Amino acid sequence: MDVINNPGLDRRILRRMRNGDQEILSYDTSFFREGSGWQLPAGSPLYVLAGNQIVMKYWSHNCAIQEDGKIGVRDDPGACGLWMYCEDETTRFFGAPTGAKGTPPVFTLFTTYNNITGAWTYVGGITPSQTAGIVGTTTNNNANAGSVGEVLTATIATPGTTLTTAVTANVILTPFLSLTAGDWDVWGQIAFLPAATTSITQIAFGISATSATLPTAGTGGLVQNTYAAFVPGAINQCHNVTMTRVSIASTTSYYLVAQAAFTVSTLSAFGTLYARRVR
Repeated sequence: MDVINNPGLDRRILRRMRNGDQEILSYDTSFFREGSGWQLPAGSPLYVLAGNQIVMKYWSHNCAIQEDGKIGVRDDPGACGLWMYCEDETTRFFGAPTGAKGTPPVFTLFTTYNNITGAWTYVGGITPSQTAGIVGTTTNNNANAGSVGEVLTATIATPGTTLTTAVTANVILTPFLSLTAGDWDVWGQIAFLPAATTSITQIAFGISATSATLPTAGTGGLVQNTYAAFVPGAINQCHNVTMTRVSIASTTSYYLVAQAAFTVSTLSAFGTLYARRVR
């Protein structure tokens, strides 16, 4: 039946026709189409666009999908959209920017939804409500490894690691923090524990990506303090390790390191190192 030129039909289906395996439904001249690409050969343009997956079902707006899997040209000026349900159980969403009528769209993958796991992968930005924002957890649980909010800690309890005067040491011998690729905030606490007669003239500490090495000035929350000799009398000397940003492309180990100048008796250090993935 000719549904295009029949004025008695519901205007919601102004155009409806068959084009191979493609059905065309449209509200206006920029057709909205649906079809199946499962018969298209591997290596066809639609197959490659889908990440080398068979396209079980597709929906396109403002451009046709040809019988050989090629992307057609724009029906009207404007942007184009393409949705695919693929054999690997993903739904993929593509877009093409505005262009002239009759020009071929160049599609970019915007998002992939995994229909098995429920995971979304986005290319563009996510803009939540300015007041509702992104809802946080409502109970005392932990973010998954690799997720924003992931927390790692490494600690050593008192009396900690014995120091040698003027020698930098790892306060936490094992486990140190092993951070995977990403953007992290790292901070900590450290305490120096002297013996009753230990005289201290200098302490230094910080967060370092090099074992038993102080970070350079201005990095790693480095603190260096020099004093007139004093004897704390076996009282802990506690300090915060300033938060520092760590942005890394591959897994890297980070250490809580310390150095002190002291005489007469012994000095040890203990503490905790924290890291939270911020993105």
